[in-house]
Amino acid sequence: MDHRHQARERLRKLPDGQRTAWLDTAEEEFRERGFESASLNRILTRAGISKGQAYYYFADKGELYRAVIERAITELTGLIDARLPTPDSAVSYWRQTGALFGKVTTILKRNDRLAELGRGIYREAAAQTAIADLLVPLHDHLERLIETGQQIDAVRSDLPLTLLADMTFAVARQIDQWFALNTQDLDEQRALDLNHRAVGLVIAMLAPDGCSHRAGLFGHVTLKD
Repeated sequence: MDHRHQARERLRKLPDGQRTAWLDTAEEEFRERGFESASLNRILTRAGISKGQAYYYFADKGELYRAVIERAITELTGLIDARLPTPDSAVSYWRQTGALFGKVTTILKRNDRLAELGRGIYREAAAQTAIADLLVPLHDHLERLIETGQQIDAVRSDLPLTLLADMTFAVARQIDQWFALNTQDLDEQRALDLNHRAVGLVIAMLAPDGCSHRAGLFGHVTLKD
């Protein structure tokens, strides 16, 4: 195990209160200044962390940022309840999947702290590089979601699962980026309406050709609370 992974494990094993205090201080700096303009020295001073401690618990500023975003993703995942759906039809599959995406929009409209962290990721390429490995489990979860849809004929099976997952993940990230950077001034209902239409694009891409449900799927997706 290299130093980065060892440091991550040590940070995770810190007492909750100490780890929370450190990450809260770092998060405030990153939200206020962005990843590249944030000062690691300023974070260490505000949190009362020595440089020796810093190197022991996180290798560099990128690792500290990664820890902040990992915590935010865990928090968001818990708020939206991102468990795989248990549908009994194509319509219920897309209804449940659409509701999941709608929850993300609703929560981020109501929680500006998490929303600003998301905006910060998309504003800077270096920020995206720092958290790249955190996207792997999100991609894997999406792949399992697509596979669940294939099992009940809600998702096409004429293309390899990995290709469908890669394509859908790329589209989902682009949608997420657009929403993060362009819906800050929209009211919640308008953001949900746009989310509804974006989910419709995903359905059009993934639903089987000639599926008897396809024409009606989009109308059955419910995104409101």
